Amino acid sequence: MSNIALVFLSALLILCAFPSSASEHRLRGFHIGPNKTTRAAAEEYCNTSYIGLVTVYNQQDNSELSNLMRSKNLPSGWIGTRRGESISKKWSNGDNVTFNKSLPASCGALCCAAMKADGGWESIKCSGNKSFMCYEQVPDVGRNYSLIRENRTWFEAQLYCREHHSDLVSIRNETENKQVMEAREREPNNFWIGLLEDSVEWEDGGKSAYRNWNLSSNPESKLKYPEAYMDLNGSWYGSTGSTSYPLCYKSLIHVSDSNMSWEEALDYCDTQPKTGLLTIHSEKDQAETEQELKRRNISGPVWVGLRQSRLFGFWIWINGLNVGSYSNWKEGRQPEHLMSEHCGAMEEVDGQYKWCDKDCRSNFNVLCTVKKRLVDST
Repeated sequence: MSNIALVFLSALLILCAFPSSASEHRLRGFHIGPNKTTRAAAEEYCNTSYIGLVTVYNQQDNSELSNLMRSKNLPSGWIGTRRGESISKKWSNGDNVTFNKSLPASCGALCCAAMKADGGWESIKCSGNKSFMCYEQVPDVGRNYSLIRENRTWFEAQLYCREHHSDLVSIRNETENKQVMEAREREPNNFWIGLLEDSVEWEDGGKSAYRNWNLSSNPESKLKYPEAYMDLNGSWYGSTGSTSYPLCYKSLIHVSDSNMSWEEALDYCDTQPKTGLLTIHSEKDQAETEQELKRRNISGPVWVGLRQSRLFGFWIWINGLNVGSYSNWKEGRQPEHLMSEHCGAMEEVDGQYKWCDKDCRSNFNVLCTVKKRLVDST
């Protein structure tokens, strides 16, 4: 019996024995170094033992790190921000900035974009209070836009959109710019869009526009040194010449260096310290996977542990769980039986990473998981 047949026989037995459930495991683990060090020493420690100093992607990451420090009663920890060569533009959701309206001169060290009534953009200080435009990605429909008429700073608007929608709006072409302008309805004032301008980059190459600077006084001087530490409350401070504990992370996602077929990937991911082809059972899993692919500038396709039964037509994960309440198919629904390829991959579609069916004999890079015990987050 072939490896694939054995996998499906085992999967069917597991599926019959246990109901499907959404996995809530994280695909990254955090670690705090044992000693206070300089920023350079912290980076060396994390690069040697882990992936690197942590990239903070969202409020959840920030809260988890501050809670971890609080549990150890540690006053501060280095995160992976560093100064780029110049001020650059970033979309809040991590999209590449391939389209942007001509902006006036930068407003300073930390600026955000707002849309004007004529569809043009302007660069202003992120601490201002404005209405803002959120978007929600809807399968088979595209993007739905929502103008929120509440006065918030850009970072407060970002948090609101991520909690209630997908994110602050990014704009990828002139058509989308017109759609966003029309979605403003009769709003006479300019409003926030999801474009951030600063000189901050992340040491590991992560694509994150989340910031939590403490800007209570003299913000320009606080941003002079983007090498930052986080305090117990999760607030960030620019610093140089001081010492803090390293905040490191280890990804639980392994990306192969070479291409292979899906069946070859099955064997490849079953060797130590890997634990199998990657499975995705929740929005959190999907977000962690996208972060890693964007960090590595991988657009796909890449194999994941998803396979279709040729006999019954349903799709099942390699760990025996079927595709439950969460899915992220390229066409908004799973490929139809008898008309689809039979192995699952992920690829980038308009800045979003979607699941798709591919010929199992095709050769792609592979996403595996690694042992969680290798990550010390205590």
